[in-house]
Amino acid sequence: QHAFHHLEKHLDESPNEYIQWRYSSGEDRESLESEDKKITKDEEANMQKVQVIRDEEGNVIKAIIEALRSRRKTKRSYEYEVKWLNKSEEHNTYIGREKLEEMGWAK
Repeated sequence: QHAFHHLEKHLDESPNEYIQWRYSSGEDRESLESEDKKITKDEEANMQKVQVIRDEEGNVIKAIIEALRSRRKTKRSYEYEVKWLNKSEEHNTYIGREKLEEMGWAK
């Protein structure tokens, strides 16, 4: 049996509206709310560290990741578009999932 505690927040929605809300971002919003998906203070500190990587042109970048904007599928994994702190959107770069996990962005 599956727990239904989360349905109390959606009593005025139709089942179709609930499913659309739950998966509209491409992720399962309710699984993201579980305790093991919440970011701890140590994880948050790791996410704020200055990262040193090479971009697609081979230039060295030293910056802090502000946000992950989008993702694209590769043959075996995903790459995520990274928005760098205090840089414009044109400086965004794609970084592989494994590299992001090493940088502390596992969740």
